[in-house]
Amino acid sequence: MNAFLIRAGDVVGRPVLTLHGDALAQVKDVVVDPESGRVRAFTLSGRGALSGPLKEAIAWSAVHALGRDAVMVADRDALREGADMASGAGGGADMLGARVLTQEGEDVGKVTDVVLDVTADDARLAGYEVKLDRHGEKGTVLVPLSAPVVVSAERVLVPAAALRSAVGDLADFRKAARGSREEGTSDAGQ
Repeated sequence: MNAFLIRAGDVVGRPVLTLHGDALAQVKDVVVDPESGRVRAFTLSGRGALSGPLKEAIAWSAVHALGRDAVMVADRDALREGADMASGAGGGADMLGARVLTQEGEDVGKVTDVVLDVTADDARLAGYEVKLDRHGEKGTVLVPLSAPVVVSAERVLVPAAALRSAVGDLADFRKAARGSREEGTSDAGQ
C-alpha cells in the first residue's frame, strides 16, 4: 500500500470489514495517542444510521489495513482487543474545537479536523485542519506539524513555522510539511 494523507473526519463512518468480507461495524472516532501522535484505536458504532456506539473498539495493533474506503481486520476477535479504548483509556484531549495559537502567542483559529499520514503499518497525526479567525482572516487551512506541539483540552500550540507552511488542500500538504520541518530546523539553530 502506498502512503496517503487523510482527514480523520473522513475515516469516521467507514465500514470495518474482516478479511473474509464480513461487515462488523463502522468507525465512530479516531483515537490518537497524545504523546506519540500515532493512531491508537478506533471507537465503533453499529452499522446503519440508527445504530449507536458499541462498547468494543479496535486497537491499532489489530488493524490489518486502513484503506481509502474501509478499515480491515483479520476477524471478529479484533473488536475485543481494543475494548479499553472505547472509554478513552490512556487519556488524551479531544482536539476538535481547540483554539490554535502559535508559540509566539498569536490566536489563529480553531481545530476542525486532524490530518493523518497513513502507511502500511502506521498512521500518525501529521497536522491540523484549522478554521481561521484572526485579524479578519477567514477560511480553512491545513497546518502541518513541523515540531512537537502542546495539546491541552482547550488549546493547541504550534510553531509559527508550521503556520507559514499552511496550505488549502491535501494535494499540497506533504510538500508543505517537508518545507515546514526544514524551516523549523533552521529556526531552531538560530
